[in-house]
Amino acid sequence: MANVLENHITFGSIPVTLSQIETFLKSTTSGAQVIFQGVVRGDTLKEGDVVKAIEYEGIEGMIISEVEKIAQQLSEELKIEKFYFHHLLGLVPVGAPSIFIGIAGGHRKEVFQALDLAMDNIKRTVPIFKKEIGHTNSQWK
Repeated sequence: MANVLENHITFGSIPVTLSQIETFLKSTTSGAQVIFQGVVRGDTLKEGDVVKAIEYEGIEGMIISEVEKIAQQLSEELKIEKFYFHHLLGLVPVGAPSIFIGIAGGHRKEVFQALDLAMDNIKRTVPIFKKEIGHTNSQWK
């Protein structure tokens, strides 16, 4: 029998709250939930400048379709039941989260593995691009 997957895939300029993710992940059939926030770091840029923010841009129609593919793959391979994705677009300052992932499934090993695979695949295939902005320099990555 195929695993039924429930998705929440959004992006925009307003962050979500952890309680929004927790509410979505609630289930009487999932024994494990994991929530991840990717936070903007103050990395060093060229000539010693430091990142103060990242500007994110994306190809909006493709973001949803690529994330749906990733979630479906995780459902088929690891039997996850719920997948939550939200990515900020626009300017995100150092210390603020830019990506939110929530995963619910039967067991902890599968949800942690799913989170790791999800992040690797999101970075590899989802068309979201970032420009690191320093105090005097900026660079696309």
